[in-house]
Amino acid sequence: MKFNKIFITTFMLVVLTIGACSSEREVMSPQQPAPAPTAAPAIATAPPPSAPLAPSQPSAPDQPPSAAEPAPTPISEPVTVLPVVENKKQSVGSEFTEVLSNIGEIVDPTNINWPRIISINGDEIVINEKPEKVLTISLGHDEILFGISNKDQIVGTTTFAQDDGSNIQDESLGMPTVTTDPESIIVLSPDVVFADAYASVDLMDSLEDLGITVIQTPLNNGIEGRKNDVWLMAYITGNLEQASELVSDIDSKINKINEFSKNEEVQKRVLTLSWWDSYWTAGTGSTEDSIITLAGAVNTAAENGIESNTTIDKEKLISMNPEVILITQSVSWGGQDFFDQLMSDNSLSSIDAIKNEQVFMVNPNWWGTLSYWNILGSKELIEILLPDSDFESFGDF
Repeated sequence: MKFNKIFITTFMLVVLTIGACSSEREVMSPQQPAPAPTAAPAIATAPPPSAPLAPSQPSAPDQPPSAAEPAPTPISEPVTVLPVVENKKQSVGSEFTEVLSNIGEIVDPTNINWPRIISINGDEIVINEKPEKVLTISLGHDEILFGISNKDQIVGTTTFAQDDGSNIQDESLGMPTVTTDPESIIVLSPDVVFADAYASVDLMDSLEDLGITVIQTPLNNGIEGRKNDVWLMAYITGNLEQASELVSDIDSKINKINEFSKNEEVQKRVLTLSWWDSYWTAGTGSTEDSIITLAGAVNTAAENGIESNTTIDKEKLISMNPEVILITQSVSWGGQDFFDQLMSDNSLSSIDAIKNEQVFMVNPNWWGTLSYWNILGSKELIEILLPDSDFESFGDF
């Protein structure tokens, strides 16, 4: 019995050992195919820091590439280069788009190629290419055109542009001049003619009948409006880069003026006067008002409810009692005579400006012009009110 027990026990141990070895060979068998790889989970988690990375196992010959490890796609050089060039173009264009978007006459401010379309008084005008020959029949337009262009493009000027004391006399002297006679314009064969809002309708029609593009635009009085006038004419004539330089100069001069405009000595009640069979002054919305306001002074006419350029009587002049009077009339048109009359009129002696001898002749080419040149009028006023102001590096345009 004892032997039988030993034999049975030994037999059972052998059976168990053989079974275990057989099971191990089945698990480690090289013929057993590896399971197909599964796609990575939607959110991958990194292994714990202490766990070693499992070595990669070769796929079976017929096994498709793993979805988790796609083959890299080659990227051609143009894909990386072209966007850079495109962004550069957009950057340059956006510089002009921002300012051109402020100008209602420009139909598509994003378009700085040709043709360009503008809308004047509800009518669309197409400028097919950069004009080679341009002229204006308005002094204000003349001044702007000379600020953004040159004699290679400008074929004529108004007679006023070449008058003594004109802001652009040096640049325009000797060039062909135009008048209200259509023939004086037609003979110069302009591609584009600029005119102000007061130009003769018959003259405009005559030019358009001959196929000449006529652009009739009013000129603004405020500083921002003045700059918009520059941009519009530059857009039409193809001189945006030059306009950018000019506007930068305008802004620089305005910043210089602003250094003095807060001074209390500048903030006086100022009235502009001229004489044309009556006293003329300038109120809200006038060129003179924008000049006085930019300088930091108070326009007495505007303060008393006067709008634009209009006449006043002597009683109104006395009641407004300005501290400073500016005569905007040129000497050649009787400005000095008017000055002498004011100072000698005893009925006006109660006015502070006359009593304190604060009546001044100013440059009418700065105070009457409809262009950015009137910024020099603000400088002139500050120099009158604040004699110690330093504008040495201010310069002209």
